[in-house]
Amino acid sequence: MSGKRAATRGAAGTNTKNEPGQEFTEIKFGRLPGYIGYQVRQTQSAVFRDISRALKDIGVTPGEFSLLAMLETNPGVNSVTLAKIYQLDKATLSLAIKSLVRRGIIRSTRSADDRRYYSLTLTPAGRIVLRRVTRRIERQERTMDAVLGPGERQCLLDLLQRISRAFDR
Repeated sequence: MSGKRAATRGAAGTNTKNEPGQEFTEIKFGRLPGYIGYQVRQTQSAVFRDISRALKDIGVTPGEFSLLAMLETNPGVNSVTLAKIYQLDKATLSLAIKSLVRRGIIRSTRSADDRRYYSLTLTPAGRIVLRRVTRRIERQERTMDAVLGPGERQCLLDLLQRISRAFDR
């Protein structure tokens, strides 16, 4: 779509306006649609907007879901390890952990193996929340699967992982 015009559709697929009530009739995207990074970001934004709306009544963000899912499969993991996995600074992750602890979704206890660290686990209430959120995540996954043909899901996942690994060097 290089240099082509998109009638009344913004880069994210929504109507674009420059003033209230006045829509652009055309907008040029130039080379943007041909950039993988641009398309990945547009897709990520659309997926996050959708799942944020779907999770709003539960009060869990997409990032918190990811953290809860990690705790389900890695009970007792510490925040230092999670910060490395998510490539976040410890302070940023600490805010999310404190919020989840305060809400009774996860438990933070001093590690028996190394008293410098805190082990993180889901509480019984956290497991219930995670089940509810997972059902909505899986509904969204089915929506994405519906636009993919046979074998395309695995192909897409493989391609995205290869691109991600290219920047982990």
